[in-house]
Amino acid sequence: MSATLAPRRGILGGAVLVAIGGAFLLPPLGVPNAGAYLFVALGVAFAAAWWVGARQYVYVVPACVLIGFGLGLVTPALFDLPADTAGPVFLGMLAAGLGAVFVLAPARRAPLLLAGVLAVVAIADLFLQIDLVPLALQPYFVPVVLIIVGLYLLVEPRDR
Repeated sequence: MSATLAPRRGILGGAVLVAIGGAFLLPPLGVPNAGAYLFVALGVAFAAAWWVGARQYVYVVPACVLIGFGLGLVTPALFDLPADTAGPVFLGMLAAGLGAVFVLAPARRAPLLLAGVLAVVAIADLFLQIDLVPLALQPYFVPVVLIIVGLYLLVEPRDR
């Protein structure tokens, strides 16, 4: 009689819970800016689900976006960067995350376009001291970008 292996279960649920638990352990341990690590941890959970699973596009996008988002929050404090660089660094890391989506799934170009927009806004702010996003709209910029990425995932055709 041959032993039949059961199909591998998805790991996303367990990985998300481990990520949340791990991130919530950081504040009692005295880690500064610990809340920002939650985004990185959730991104790693999605990356693990993508890596171990069937490499579904709907996992790699949140993985890269969440890791970029979290690193964008963590990096300025981690490297003690000047306050006026926090915004551009955040947008640059988010752009890098979306660029990573394209590297991992080059057939899908929409994330690369959005990464380009974010990179241009970050570079203009950091090096040219130009606010391409009007001051009144800046609080809405990143939430709208995240909503656009989420809507994109909802309407994007299944993996090819």
